[in-house]
Amino acid sequence: MAVQAQRQATAAPARPRPKRVREEEVLVWPDLVFIEFISAVLFTITFVILSVFINAPLLNRANLDVTPNPSKAPWYFLNLQELLLHMDKAWAGVLIPTIALGFFAAIPFIDRSRHMQGLWFGTKYSVRITVITIIYATVVSFGLVTLDAGDTRLTPLVDFKTEMLTRWIPSCPEAAEDVGWPCLRDEAGAKHLGIVSTKDFSKRLEFEVLGVNWPEDLDNIAWPFNDSIGDWDLGFIGLSNIHGWGGEHLNIPAAMAEQVIPLTLTIVVFPGLIIYTMFRLGWVRTRRDVMIVMYTGVIFGYLALTLIGSFFRGEGQDLIAPWNIKVDEG
Repeated sequence: MAVQAQRQATAAPARPRPKRVREEEVLVWPDLVFIEFISAVLFTITFVILSVFINAPLLNRANLDVTPNPSKAPWYFLNLQELLLHMDKAWAGVLIPTIALGFFAAIPFIDRSRHMQGLWFGTKYSVRITVITIIYATVVSFGLVTLDAGDTRLTPLVDFKTEMLTRWIPSCPEAAEDVGWPCLRDEAGAKHLGIVSTKDFSKRLEFEVLGVNWPEDLDNIAWPFNDSIGDWDLGFIGLSNIHGWGGEHLNIPAAMAEQVIPLTLTIVVFPGLIIYTMFRLGWVRTRRDVMIVMYTGVIFGYLALTLIGSFFRGEGQDLIAPWNIKVDEG
């Protein structure tokens, strides 16, 4: 008996029982609702203080015959309106928001690790990753918008425009229709400018490769079966002049300028660059780190576009300084 008692005394302590699912949960009140209530109070106080110092004039009644200039969407859609200025409308207004929402919904299925789940900044370098990504996404967003408004003077003190960076590309001869080396077609008698926006890749940039002239030889390529599947006339069943596949054409220069270049830069090049750089620095090591970078980049990229649409777009959606924006109070 003494030996048995000694063995029991020297045995390892019993492991604590695992927590039940109920003990791992938190209550809606007060754990969630109280935090939301405090946030609502702080936002209300902030808006009241801002309304004291910032005048938000009420305009006249809406007139269907008069369109405001600039005509802006509600603030929560300004990011999409800003995207419409830089890429294809289908991508900017439908596809990119859908992809972003689908990505957010897929994060729990991509990152299935339960390590530090439910905690803010649950990985070793997550705070550093988040801060660097915020700065990076903001700078890249403002930089790309600035480059796409190449004829805009950036500062009141220095006459610098981003199109100056590409003025080394020569102007196309006015009399020449086909050119060999890349050149930019300027309007007759106008000052030579570099690449003002991505649209210039499909409109002003001209060159020839293997006998193919850019852009005139590639802007009207017929789809397959254009001649066999055309417009249909089904008048015998009450349907006539149905537009089918016929007459469709592919505009490769426009697709490059409005889809391939913007999407490649924003979805592949710049996100891949920051992820690869942080990976080489040893900060990004897990799948969750990658998700933090991508989620933070999307959110603050959209936030930067919202700020640009709110404070940097004037008449005709021109990019101007906030203090130069004038509001017509009617």
